[in-house]
Amino acid sequence: MLSVARSRSAAVSVLLIGAILLADASLLAQDSSNQFLQEAKILYDNGQYSEAMQKLQQAIKIKGTPRKDIVEIYKYMGFIYIVQGHKENARRAFELLLKVDPGYEMNPLLTSPKFLNFFNKIRDDLRQKDRVIMRHTALTEVSAAERIEVRAYVVDLQKNLNKMMLYYRRRDDPQYSSVEMSPSKEAAVGMGQGAQTYVGFIPFLWNVYGESELFIDYYLAALDSQGRWVANSGNPKQPVTFRVNLLAGKVPEEALKPPLTRTWWFWTLIGVGVAAVVGGGVAIGLALQKEPAPPNTGAAVLILRM
Repeated sequence: MLSVARSRSAAVSVLLIGAILLADASLLAQDSSNQFLQEAKILYDNGQYSEAMQKLQQAIKIKGTPRKDIVEIYKYMGFIYIVQGHKENARRAFELLLKVDPGYEMNPLLTSPKFLNFFNKIRDDLRQKDRVIMRHTALTEVSAAERIEVRAYVVDLQKNLNKMMLYYRRRDDPQYSSVEMSPSKEAAVGMGQGAQTYVGFIPFLWNVYGESELFIDYYLAALDSQGRWVANSGNPKQPVTFRVNLLAGKVPEEALKPPLTRTWWFWTLIGVGVAAVVGGGVAIGLALQKEPAPPNTGAAVLILRM
């Protein structure tokens, strides 16, 4: 029994030692990048830039390095490359930093203006590339037509745009209708690299009998794959409004038909219907109010009052 107990105790001890060793190895691996990073900072402060770069290159290779340390590694790499005159390498280091942390900002009180200006320019360039830029000349007045063309020019270097939507309504209508705009083969002149022309059409859906003008509200929205707006011109509460001159161009025939309530036959039917109802009511009233026939001669009428 004693030997069995000793064996169990030894097994437990081995397991505990193994767990401790694994934990120490894990902590060592986790702290290795920090160690190299701290050594690199000391070397950097002493002006030993080549040696500091070697430590940074060792630090970045370690798996499981915390995000904040990766940012620091790329930051110091960028600083060293600037000092050494390797501007393209410095740009690449800062681009990698911003890929890890797109919202990163350097402290202007703790950063050399030379480094700060270089970093800020790269950051602004990347943000400009990531943006979807829309250019649209708002419609102000058009002639009547079966459909009204709307154009927009879009620059989307990072392919963030999923679709372009055109929303429209008759002015002050409660709801907007929508149609997807299509990319055109026509070049977006003057818009630069990555520019694309989009075209959409507002169909003439409204009755304008007896009217000389029509006002239409509209706005444009560029959507990403998640349905989020990445660019727009106008919005539901502040749309773009333009006038349609109904005396110029061609109004669709359907739009010129008089409304039901303005046709002669509609009111004729209403009049006939009212007359029938009134006539029927009078006839029924007369029938109900007609006095009973007088009793025959010699007949007695007995009235019981209870």
